This record gives sequence, C-alpha cells and structure tokens, in this order.
Amino acid sequence: MSRVLLVCPEPLGHGQPAGIGIRFLEFARVLQGDEHEITVLSPGGGAIAGCRSDALTPESIARDTKWADVAVVQGHAANSLFAHGEIVPTVVDLYDPFIIENLHYFAERGGEVFAHDHATLLRSMMQGDLFLAASTSQRLFYLGALLAVGRLNPHLFEADPQLESLIRIAPFGVQPERPIAERDRHSILFGGIYDWYDPVLAIDAVAAARKSIPALAVTFTRHPNPELTPQGKAAEAVEHVRRRGYGGFVRFEPWFAYDRRGDFFDRFALALITFSQSIETDLSMRTRVYDYLWGGLPIVTSSAPGTDELLERYGAGSVVGDLSADGFAKEIVAILSSESRYASMVSGSRRFVSEHQWPKVLAPLRDFCRSPRIDPRKEDFTVRMNAAEAPRSILDRLRRRIGGAF
Repeated sequence: MSRVLLVCPEPLGHGQPAGIGIRFLEFARVLQGDEHEITVLSPGGGAIAGCRSDALTPESIARDTKWADVAVVQGHAANSLFAHGEIVPTVVDLYDPFIIENLHYFAERGGEVFAHDHATLLRSMMQGDLFLAASTSQRLFYLGALLAVGRLNPHLFEADPQLESLIRIAPFGVQPERPIAERDRHSILFGGIYDWYDPVLAIDAVAAARKSIPALAVTFTRHPNPELTPQGKAAEAVEHVRRRGYGGFVRFEPWFAYDRRGDFFDRFALALITFSQSIETDLSMRTRVYDYLWGGLPIVTSSAPGTDELLERYGAGSVVGDLSADGFAKEIVAILSSESRYASMVSGSRRFVSEHQWPKVLAPLRDFCRSPRIDPRKEDFTVRMNAAEAPRSILDRLRRRIGGAF
C-alpha cells in the first residue's frame, strides 16, 4: 500500500467536475479500491469520500509531499508541485493536451498563454517519472516532446525498447453500467462549450432537422469553472440564438452534478458534437464521448481520430463527413426515425461500457502506485531550456492568475 498524493488543477468543491476533475475523482476511487491511502489537493479544496482533502497551496504541497510515497499531477498544477514539493516518484497525467487546446486562446489572451504552457510542459517532461497518455496518437506526440528534452534517450531505450517505463496509455474510463430509461426522442444534448467546439453549427443543424421533426430541441450546459476557461464560443452561441430567434428550441442550463448526471442524461435521446478540424482534433480524447456512451446516448459527431474508431468499433454513433448544418441534420433525423438503428447504437454503447471500466483503463497508474520509483537516470541527457519572456504588465499577470496558473 502506498500513500498517494493527487494534485488536481481543477476545483472539486462544487461537486460539478469537468473532464480533468472527473479523471482525478476516479483516480481516487480506483486507488482506494487498491487500499492505498489518498490525499487530494485541488483549488479551494474539495472532499472525496474516503480521502483526506485540502486546498492546493504551496504550503499544502510542501507538507503533503513529505508524507507521500507517490504523487500524481496534471497540467499547470505541476508547476506548484515541482517548485514547492519534496522529490517523490511522480506520475504526470498528459490526458489533456492543454498546450494544443490553448492555442485557441492566442487572439484573446496573447502569447503569454503559450509561453506559460510551453514552460509547464517542458518542466513536467523533465521532472516526471511516468507519463500517461490517453491514446496512441497522444503517446507518439508526447514521445516526440520527451525526445526533445532528453528523456527518451539511449540508456532508456537500451533497457526498455518499448518505452513502457516512460509513458503508457491510460484513456478515459466509465463507471459501471446503469439501466437506460425511456427517453424523449425530441431532446438533443450538446453539453459544455469550449472554444474548440462549433456550437453555432450544432444550433443550425438542429434548426434544419426541425423541418422533419418540429419538436426537436438542443441543450448546452454552462461551464462550472468559467474563470478558468474562456467563454468566447459560448458567448457566440448565445448571440446567435438571440439574433436568429432560436430561443424556443435552444436551451442553456447549469452544469450537472457528477453523481447525478445519469438522471440528466436520461432526459435526452441523442448527443451532438460539432467542431472544426485541427491538430487539437487529432490529439484530443473527448471526455464527453466516454460519458455520453456511459449514459447510453447515441452520438452524432464531427470526425476526430481518437473517438471515430471507438464509435465505429462499437456501432454506437455516427461520424458525419459533411460538415454542414444539413449534413448533421440529415443524420440526426435518420437515427431518430429508425427504431432498429437507434436500438443498435444504444446496444453498442453498452458493449463499450463493459470494456472501459475505470479499474481496467487505469492499470498503468495502479501498477506504478504499487511500486513507485524515481527514474535514476532522468537527468542523463536532459536538455535545460529557458525561454525568454517579455516583461509582463500588472494586468497581464492578473489575467494569468485568473486563468488558473499555479
């Protein structure tokens, strides 16, 4: 049994975690099942049953790394862990490719976001002991970064040609299967709006589908941490609805509590996900795809390599090649109008759930926590990189702090 410190960059206290928060919540549950002792640090603190919890601060990092046998960290929280903590075996979770996602924010927040993300990723690459990626494409992407900083090196390759001791795949998972309720076939769920999504396309698609199914409606959810996530696309969606007079069938609702989301999903017949194509699309592993399949929702989505294969393998959704409102509308209507096709997709989601349980997908993390280790040769070939930064104004520093940096 190990003493495991989970350092989560997202708030957990409100009980409405987004993707990263969900992942850390499930880390805690799975590792408790292995009888490890768990402490969770997150912004503002947030209780998880059976765990000791506290606010993520330099003081708590310094204290709890003295206690821990192993630490698990994600994103910008790594800056605080490595700056203020004792040296402990550390798992760096790279499931969320934040440096790629945040390229969308350059116009709004300027180059400092990228500079900060870049420095964070490099520091994590140089100081972590095991890295977790969510997919094969992510693993290859991060192996390139690890090579660039010297962590993928001749000593490691000689001892471990497959590099399993350096980086392993641990995708998102789902909870045990739940009964699927009878659903209103006129309700579509989009979910939260991030700036790499295209909510206007989704709204126009539902508007077009209403020509065949007039009662159709679509629901978006408001992000629980808007201060950490720019809301440009969300504002664009609200304005589009106002300008086109779509308020009768487009709804914006609060984010749902994680432990009650099953009841929330039961209100909908179908999930719709629309986004443009970019490097973010190639590397992302959409949390909502996993969660919606757990909820038994057939999915109509734009193409993304990481999730296309899942939907095709399990027959649980449809990837739309025609990136027009009419293209999505046609597929929505086709699925909702066919009892057999709809039932087949729901059945496919059940097969997906049975094969993607959290304890199974987190096997690499569980293995490491059973036998924590510090890579004794991590600095043999490490390249030290220092990126020059332009002087920042007080306003710039305030924006950075509001943006969730630690």
